[in-house]
Amino acid sequence: MPRCCLDVSLKAEGSMAGIKEMFGRKINLSVSAYDTAWVAMVPSRDTTNVPCFPECLDWIMENQHQDGSWGLLPGHPLLVKDKLSCTIACVIALRKWRVGKQSVQRGLNFIGSHGWAATDTDQLCPIGFGILFPAMIKEATELGLDVPLDPVLVDRMTVNQTSVLESFIGKEAILASVAEGVGESCFWEAVKNQKRSNGSLVNSPSTTAAALLYHHDKQSCEYLCLVLKEYSSGVPVAHPTELYARLCMVDALQRLGVQRYFRHEMESVLKDADRHWQLKSEEIFLDITCCALGFRLLRTHGYEVSSDELARLVDQHKFSEASGMQFMSLVSILELHKASCLMMHESEVALEQIHTLTTSYLTQQLSNEGILDETLSKEVEYALKNENGTLDRIQSRQSIHLYREDKFDILKTSYRYPNLYSKDLLTFSLYDFNYCQAHHKAELRQLERWYKGNRLDQLKDTRQVLHTAYFLITADVFNPELTEARAAYAENIILGTIVDDLFDNFAPREELLNIIDLVKKWDEPAAGDYYSNRVEIFYSALYKTLNEIGAKVVMQQGRCIKNHLVSTWLKMLEGMMSELDWWEDGVTPTIDEYLAAACETINARVCILPTIFLLGIKLPDDIIDGKEYSSLLQHVSIVARLLNDLQTYKKELIESKPNCIQQLLLKDNGVISEEEALTKTKEMIETSRRKLLQMVLQTKGSSIPRVCKDVFWTTSKIAHFLYSFRDEFSSPKEMINHINQVIYEPLILPQNMG
Repeated sequence: MPRCCLDVSLKAEGSMAGIKEMFGRKINLSVSAYDTAWVAMVPSRDTTNVPCFPECLDWIMENQHQDGSWGLLPGHPLLVKDKLSCTIACVIALRKWRVGKQSVQRGLNFIGSHGWAATDTDQLCPIGFGILFPAMIKEATELGLDVPLDPVLVDRMTVNQTSVLESFIGKEAILASVAEGVGESCFWEAVKNQKRSNGSLVNSPSTTAAALLYHHDKQSCEYLCLVLKEYSSGVPVAHPTELYARLCMVDALQRLGVQRYFRHEMESVLKDADRHWQLKSEEIFLDITCCALGFRLLRTHGYEVSSDELARLVDQHKFSEASGMQFMSLVSILELHKASCLMMHESEVALEQIHTLTTSYLTQQLSNEGILDETLSKEVEYALKNENGTLDRIQSRQSIHLYREDKFDILKTSYRYPNLYSKDLLTFSLYDFNYCQAHHKAELRQLERWYKGNRLDQLKDTRQVLHTAYFLITADVFNPELTEARAAYAENIILGTIVDDLFDNFAPREELLNIIDLVKKWDEPAAGDYYSNRVEIFYSALYKTLNEIGAKVVMQQGRCIKNHLVSTWLKMLEGMMSELDWWEDGVTPTIDEYLAAACETINARVCILPTIFLLGIKLPDDIIDGKEYSSLLQHVSIVARLLNDLQTYKKELIESKPNCIQQLLLKDNGVISEEEALTKTKEMIETSRRKLLQMVLQTKGSSIPRVCKDVFWTTSKIAHFLYSFRDEFSSPKEMINHINQVIYEPLILPQNMG
């Protein structure tokens, strides 16, 4: 158990034990009234006037709600349309076998009083409702039931159903998802091709049962018997879902920020998922949501998985067509979007297309207020805003805030995992967040003492970035055990920002040259060696800080890297001087010359170098001399520098200061427009971001530990976060809110869960 867990309350430790137990339990879905009703309709092969699965009829009789409906419990105000679908299916099943007369009437009464929901766009709509509901109305009418709905409404729904079904010719994968709505039509022959090795049609008990109404199949009967054996007298909306449920557990632990406590359990799930992937298992490759989630988790954890299978599955579902989107859940589309953000190779054209389509669709749904589930709407908004990477603590706080023990999703009907989203998980995540936060507050007080002790608060002409600097690294590298790594990163952000301001704000050239000369000599100078008080304060702080960091590295690594630290700082300072010389002399560097200097001056290198040596793991002696380290630095530096250039280019164009956009415009002598130069710069950022991601996730042939490579990726995420604001260190209201939420404001456990 990590040391940081020892101070978490006994209640949190009890919750941790409960979470570990979840990995050893079977994870079942809630029973679906809709699917159970369809299974109840299947006649016995030997005697067609009796049900094949009478236990399903018993379940229906025993689980009608007080208002006469059937559906998910506990319910939700947005699930009335779903209740209509479940209720008419149950009514048909009871009527077919001439049982439960009173239950049938109560169900019809509910439909009559809630028929308004059938066309209400403010209700969550089950997938395929427009096909399935009118088909069931027709079936109920043929059974002699008087369904109390407006005939005009029913006629309109029937016409629309016919039109949609005709458009599905040649689209078997889409049709299979709503096949119970096709009746005895010729569509069944096409749907039968979607049969899986377990005997089901698309892992759906309702679709499989509907097929058995018209075409007996021994294997399909065995599938339903197997599901009923596991669920007793009812069936879920889909089966099997065990792999998907366990992947959801892994994803939840990561989003809530407590994955470090459950590495063994998570790795076991991921190994199993990888086994399924390599075997091309139907459970993962024929379920688009499971495939997208599995791809994302496996790739981010260093498993080698190709996007080809995901692309094939998306193509099979005609995802690029409107009909394909219409018959996919929003959760599936969101998972596809998240998966598409892991593009690494130029050959992954399909992922690029998926990213474009999902971004457009989700953005449109948000702008049209088409996402009725408030929690899901916030998740979509967050995913679109942070597709280049999110700082973990910001995501964790939001995930804890949005966490619902009664969370449900919706396919052809609503469902939930009763034992997956638990009070234990919420309680433990909240206590751990607050424990880490208390630790971070104490660290920040120590950083404040370092800041004042080095008199940096006296440098009035430079930006005061102490709190922002600490927040940026802590928001992603938050493990309480990594105090020294966070301090080194934050201190170098602060010192780098100060010297950047000196160069940008035209400090006397003599001061700047004095700083460079002092760093070259790197010793403790006499008072007369300083050009100004400002130089003395800055250099003294730099000298003391790098020496202290060097001593900490010796303690952890058993060797000294102080010369590397000083050399990295010197290269940054000399790069800044080169940029200043270009500006003062009116020299226009080539784009290659500019990028070479700009990648040294962005401050990423001086932050990363000391941090990776303070992560608590021994590193090879030659780690920073190799090509891999150099390439990682190059890619992250380009990302950070060009993001900065995009933000500041208008100001720097006016001042004639070097900037990538300006260099591109000058390079082509005005042949390309400013807009084209901006597009080219964004393409350069994306190319380096993908190459960086590829190197971070790569395991084969990599000599740098993943925990170290994650610092490079953290730096990329920090850059995207930082430069999403108007001025990276101006501390707008949103930035201040993030700082308060991550460092100062504890989370409160809801009273009903205390």
